[in-house]
Amino acid sequence: MAAGGATTATPTITCFHPKRIEMEMLGPEESVESFTEVVKGYSEEQARLEADRCVECGICVATCPAHMDVPDYIRSIRDGDYAKGLKLMYRTNPFPATCGRICTRRCESVCPVGIQGEPVAIRWLKRFIADQVPADEYQRILNDQPGSSGRQVAVIGAGPGGMSAAYYLRRKGHAVTVFEAEDKAGGMLRYGVPSYRLPDAALDKDLDYIRSLGVEMKFNTRVGRDIQMAELLDGYDAVFISTGLWVPSSMRIQGEEHPRVMAGLRVLDEVANGRDPGIGKSVAVIGGGNVAMDAARVSRRLGAEVTILYRRRIEDMPADPEEIHEAQAEGVRIVIQAIPVEVMDAEQPGRVAIKWGEAEMVPDPNGGRPRPVLQEERMHTDSFDTIISAIGQGSDLDFISKEDQEQLEVKWGKFIAGDYQATRMQKLFVGGDVANRTADAISAIEDGHHAARGIDRFLSGAAGSGAV
Repeated sequence: MAAGGATTATPTITCFHPKRIEMEMLGPEESVESFTEVVKGYSEEQARLEADRCVECGICVATCPAHMDVPDYIRSIRDGDYAKGLKLMYRTNPFPATCGRICTRRCESVCPVGIQGEPVAIRWLKRFIADQVPADEYQRILNDQPGSSGRQVAVIGAGPGGMSAAYYLRRKGHAVTVFEAEDKAGGMLRYGVPSYRLPDAALDKDLDYIRSLGVEMKFNTRVGRDIQMAELLDGYDAVFISTGLWVPSSMRIQGEEHPRVMAGLRVLDEVANGRDPGIGKSVAVIGGGNVAMDAARVSRRLGAEVTILYRRRIEDMPADPEEIHEAQAEGVRIVIQAIPVEVMDAEQPGRVAIKWGEAEMVPDPNGGRPRPVLQEERMHTDSFDTIISAIGQGSDLDFISKEDQEQLEVKWGKFIAGDYQATRMQKLFVGGDVANRTADAISAIEDGHHAARGIDRFLSGAAGSGAV
């Protein structure tokens, strides 16, 4: 207490800098002109300064779906031992270069450093380690020496879940064949995430190492068309399904079958394959998730003026806040509380019109998020060259018979997985977006790792028949 009875404030003392080391990025005026990666990455000095902010509490480990050894690999940056950091990451995640760029980073949301400042940039530090180690050094550092168990496993889908399972199964010595409908591996990471967020070179660095362990790839092979599910069940000792969510959800409004309405995933796929999706010069994107943001930002790079119509508020958008901010910085206009009602021909030939109404946000009496209610007296009609629908995706399980689907237990288009990602069918395991609620890369990667443990237990006789 100061003289005269006045109290003095207790100074705040911290052992870390409250602000994270700023990441150098392309400015919006430059980024919107090309598909060059926006985030440039830390220098060695920047990475060590950011690593010094970590207090090694370990809360991040418990929160990460893959339970990565975050404090330990961050310490490897402080020590300058990037080989050790790489080995630590590969214990639970064979996609460090990828996740270092596009991970949803739930670890950062619980970082205690963020209580009095900004959380440690865990995702960017992960990327830093992967970027420091040349691809041709991976084999020497990781020293994976797969044996031969004499068992064969089929993996359906070469996305993060399938390729993660393939990696950890090979480490156990099991032969792995991956069946992929596309002509390259990566799944949604390649065909659904634009290269300005995840360059092909970074993704391929992760994939190439997994394949180098002897994983056999069957590209352009769709299960149910080129080979039947029954053949895989008969010909392999175990099967893992991780096919992702590739079927665009319907807007459920009149006229959405209009030829100038395109699915967001189709636009992203066309661009990923080097084709012009033909969107024109003015585009409306319907939705508020990452696919909607990616479709909008890709459209800007193709020269279009872009408007996003979203039925709720900005804070309700499921997209990564960084994606929303960067989309706005690149000139994407976001109209909130806008509910699409009908799609129709525009007055101008070759264009399309959308009728939408303003929404009133009504509080949820049960304490949930407010519900958008259409205000029919406040309607608008706007015309565009293209409308891109990006309100979600579902699964395509047609390669599995109806009888088998009933036995597997499928709910809302997703498999219900049991312990170790096992199903009710003997030797069949499932994972990734088609079997979990989170639908992000890191969860799919962990599903693949978890399934690999389950399959190994099953093949070694530690888990009986493998059915649950």
